[in-house]
Amino acid sequence: MTITDPDQIPATPIYTITVSSNGVAAVNGEDVTEPGLDANEARVRALAEVRIKAAFHGRPVRVLAKEADGAAWPLIVDVNGDVMTLDRPHPTAPAPVPAQAPPTAPSSPAAAEPVVTLVPEAAPQRAAVDTQARTAQQPAAPDAGRATAAVPPEWAAPLPPQYASVWAELVAHEQAGRLVEAIVAAAQLEAALSGAFGPLAPPTVNVMTTRAAFTVRRVEETEDWAETMELLVQTAQRRREAGAPEDETQRVISNAHAVWIRLAVEDPEYARETAEPVLVLLGDQPENKRRAQAVIRVLERGAAA
Repeated sequence: MTITDPDQIPATPIYTITVSSNGVAAVNGEDVTEPGLDANEARVRALAEVRIKAAFHGRPVRVLAKEADGAAWPLIVDVNGDVMTLDRPHPTAPAPVPAQAPPTAPSSPAAAEPVVTLVPEAAPQRAAVDTQARTAQQPAAPDAGRATAAVPPEWAAPLPPQYASVWAELVAHEQAGRLVEAIVAAAQLEAALSGAFGPLAPPTVNVMTTRAAFTVRRVEETEDWAETMELLVQTAQRRREAGAPEDETQRVISNAHAVWIRLAVEDPEYARETAEPVLVLLGDQPENKRRAQAVIRVLERGAAA
């Protein structure tokens, strides 16, 4: 999505940029610059941080830029850094839908299912992107040595030739450890593929999956648990809707569950609000039974508190 019609951009999230009189810029209350900058430079650096947030979402996001004198400007910031100033306030977000009561936990766990440890240190699995980076051709390559079903040709095909240079740039960023740049490049490539082939086309979904994998690798550093969980849920939902290979979809779902567990520690209220799509993705598959039970136990503990 590019900034062509701001009314098509979701009402949330809205990132608030503030610039203090001493040159410190903050995004949603978190300082992103040191003191001593002039207001314009501080604002530019804050907008660069929001651009990364837009890359996490894979679309433009809304911003409210507040000045030290109290003035406020509604903006739209795109993944490529474009900024649009709106001539009207951002729309009011709809009221959240109350979370439904959690379903009854299954009576007996599957014997072969590993136990999910509910501790703050629980971390998502590192998604398989090393093979992707080595080939520079196939965004959806599975783990080497991993027992998987045969991947249909349309999901194993390399990107169309006109996107090869963009993919090579993305891979170069990843191999050099520049994950922020890799995430931004993946978001831009995903947007281009979506415009050319549609959001459910295999090339688009494969690159979205790669973007989610890169984001998971940064989550311990960024602590953007909510945004990462939302991206993983959206990616799994998109893969299911597109009929993508289930092995990789299950990896995405596993990471979504692990990030949700950590989110439940960091932001219990928001975790409760977002539990339902995680439970839906886990479904009733035997290998996900313990994960679903873990989510339900967290919800029950929160209700009893």
